[in-house]
Amino acid sequence: MRPRVLTALVGLPVLVASIWAGSPWLTLVVLVTAALGVREFYRLTPPGVGPLSTGLGVLWVAAMVLGAQAADSTASFLLISTIVWAAGAFVALLWLIALYSGERYIVAGVMFLVGPVYVGFLLSHALLLREIGGASETGRLWIMMAVLVTFATDTGAFLVGRTVGRRQMAPRISPAKTWEGALGGFAAAVAVAIALGLSFGLDALWWQTAVIGATVGVVAQCGDLLESALKRMSNVKDAGSIIPGHGGILDRLDSVVISLPAVYYLVAAVFGP
Repeated sequence: MRPRVLTALVGLPVLVASIWAGSPWLTLVVLVTAALGVREFYRLTPPGVGPLSTGLGVLWVAAMVLGAQAADSTASFLLISTIVWAAGAFVALLWLIALYSGERYIVAGVMFLVGPVYVGFLLSHALLLREIGGASETGRLWIMMAVLVTFATDTGAFLVGRTVGRRQMAPRISPAKTWEGALGGFAAAVAVAIALGLSFGLDALWWQTAVIGATVGVVAQCGDLLESALKRMSNVKDAGSIIPGHGGILDRLDSVVISLPAVYYLVAAVFGP
């Protein structure tokens, strides 16, 4: 418990400060996080899959994050991301043909190509969400909303699941997760989203923030299950050990990487900033 508390005391101020400061500090935090995340992802290989090039993966996600920072609209972001991913995929396929030393080529290729999307592309939405409203504080508040509602989902699911959880939701993937816990996380997400929408003074109706909370309450838990499935496939308990008391970067970001895009597209494309 003590390492978890100490990590939170150090990590949370850095996260909040980077969100508040915006570029280039938030860009740097996202860049480092994505690089560490794809490094962990490439190590979550199932038996028979040889080592993947973490160096290439780091360069790949770095290009995606910097491309997101350079984008000035959703359309340009998607275009830049597609071009960067396609160029990286070409280089990755050449690497697989010339330098890959393991077996199960198809599985290795899928993991190689999916890693930058899962970590780099999804996490880059933090930069887009931060820029909603331009130089105003609107973007700060929306990204704080996404992060805090995700934390509320995880906390609600944990507390309710541990207290009254009985029915296992996905026993083969994550035996500790229950349907009662999932409902608790969903309810916490909706309640916290409505409360934050009112207290932040965001230009959104209460039912819109409720929809955002409900969406995060679902996708955040799906992201958690997805990462649990990856670890189960690779026969490891944690994705890494870089964060004392928490495991790896992916162990802490499995919910956030899915929530950030969900909130961004709801705000930017469905409800409007």
